[in-house]
Amino acid sequence: MYIYKDLVTDEACEKSKNKILRKLRMHAGMVDVYLICLANGFDNFDIYDSACLKQKAFPRDTIYLVGLAKGKESALQLSIDLYLSLSQKWDTLLIKQVFEKQKAELFRRY
Repeated sequence: MYIYKDLVTDEACEKSKNKILRKLRMHAGMVDVYLICLANGFDNFDIYDSACLKQKAFPRDTIYLVGLAKGKESALQLSIDLYLSLSQKWDTLLIKQVFEKQKAELFRRY
């Protein structure tokens, strides 16, 4: 798993960000925690429930974690806000392509 250096969280996950990351590393189950990751397909972001990481078939090595949210609605809103802020910051709508070009600088292995 790779984590974005400027990991984005909602208000509910801000205080317990390190605890959530530690639990993700240990594959512990968490209730109502969602991961915002770079998509493997055509989309920009995928939203996964943290329980997906408990499955053995889930590809943990190819996950590029961009944000954490508590609740599905909060995860959707956070992904929209993240997309809008990054598109203004980088002056492009092709967010995924910028991430792909700069993976070494923007992400760290976890």
